[in-house]
Amino acid sequence: MAAESGAAEVEIEADGVRVLVRQYVSPTIQEGAPAPIPVTVQAGPSTTAVIKEKGAESPEVESSPPSENESTNGTPVLAPTPGTFYAKPSPDSEPFVQVGDSVSIGQTVCIIEAMKLMNEVESEVAGTVTQILVGDGDPVEYDQPLLLIESP
Repeated sequence: MAAESGAAEVEIEADGVRVLVRQYVSPTIQEGAPAPIPVTVQAGPSTTAVIKEKGAESPEVESSPPSENESTNGTPVLAPTPGTFYAKPSPDSEPFVQVGDSVSIGQTVCIIEAMKLMNEVESEVAGTVTQILVGDGDPVEYDQPLLLIESP
């Protein structure tokens, strides 16, 4: 009742009984802003960007060229959510796709497990799987390339 009316104190007396209710508001103390936390951003499979704390010099970007066995041909299929990559629907079954397989638009190519939910990842292009970039059971990040599909 006191809080609803905006009063800081309410006193009620009835039949010789007196009740006093006071609302105490503790003062809010704000200290300085918390220290910034360094953030690491992974820009792709072969480039890593490290952003320094606010107020520091310009960010440093380290990059390495793709290795010879790392193909960049094809459209990447990206992880829709962070989680665990699974190439097959169950441990004892065949993988959804393998290198060299033809895929169609909407075909399931893998599963990402996130918080005990299995999310099917579908191909957005038709073509041939040229490379699988993640191992079965490996953790993946949001928008991480999972495999490459080369369109005809």
